This record gives sequence, C-alpha cells and structure tokens, in this order.
Amino acid sequence: MTRKSAAIMLAGIAGLYAGAALAKPSRQVSLTSERMAQLQQVNSHVNSTVREVSDLEQYGREDVWALPTSGKGDCEDFALLKRKMLIERGWPASSLSITVGATSQGEAHAVLTVSTSQGQYVLDNLTSAILSPAQTGHVFHARQAGRGWITASGERTAEPVADLPVARFARVAHTSP
Repeated sequence: MTRKSAAIMLAGIAGLYAGAALAKPSRQVSLTSERMAQLQQVNSHVNSTVREVSDLEQYGREDVWALPTSGKGDCEDFALLKRKMLIERGWPASSLSITVGATSQGEAHAVLTVSTSQGQYVLDNLTSAILSPAQTGHVFHARQAGRGWITASGERTAEPVADLPVARFARVAHTSP
C-alpha cells in the first residue's frame, strides 16, 4: 500500500476524530487586525519566496523536516518557516502548531495552525488565504503538542502520524477516542 492510498483510507477513518487533532494548543492569542495582517503577510511572503520541491528531489530521501534555507522545501518546511517568522514577530510558540493530515486529494500534507481568541486559522502553502481548518478541505490526523504530537484519536505519539509507516499508521487509526 502506498502512502497516498494509506492517507486516503485514513482520511475517512480519522475524519471521525478530527476534533482531537485540532484541539487547541495551550495558548490563544488575541486576534487584532494587526495580528491578522501579520498572518497574511507571513503566509504570502513564504508562499511566494519558497519554491515547492519534494524532500526526495532536494535531499534524496523522504520526510526531512528543515527550514527551507535553500529557498526550496515541501509543505512542512513552509510551515516551519512560517512558525519561525511569527515567533520572531512576538507570537507565542504555544499558539503555533504544525498540523499534519491529508489534502482533499488524499496527499499527505502539513500546515501551520494558529490558535487565536477568534478560533483557529491555517497558514497553508497551497493558498494565500488564511482559513479556518474546516475551510481548507483537508483532513487533519495529528497536531504538534509540546515535544510530541496528538493524533486525531487523541493518542500522544513521538512523531507526526502522517509520517509513520503504514502498519503503525493503520494501528493509530483504529484506536478508540
């Protein structure tokens, strides 16, 4: 089974538990018009200046999570840079979480989720729009929680679910909430 077919299979299963994966990080930021402008500026800047390439193309292997210092990266690299830039602008790290899941086409995907007083917002390399998680069309499987991850079923893991091998990925999907 390929990662893509595993992601498609899990999209349906994990969709039942999507609320746990998007449970709010520990700190919410008061969302002012200035803060929203910062989200839009950072999202647009990173999306327009980093060229999307796969880890396989760039590093010769899959699943390398790194800041896109070469000007190239994949979705998690975009999210890491956006997180870094917002922290540099005074955003608390506890309000910024990398969230992993699948696009509506079933492709593994990572975004930056921001927890605010007006709800959660997603900064995504696939769009310049700042959207709520529900508006993205993605199914979220896990989000960053401190030094670990929380899966859609509520299980804590050391690695993001979308990057786990299929056998472990399927086991997580069958865990009850």
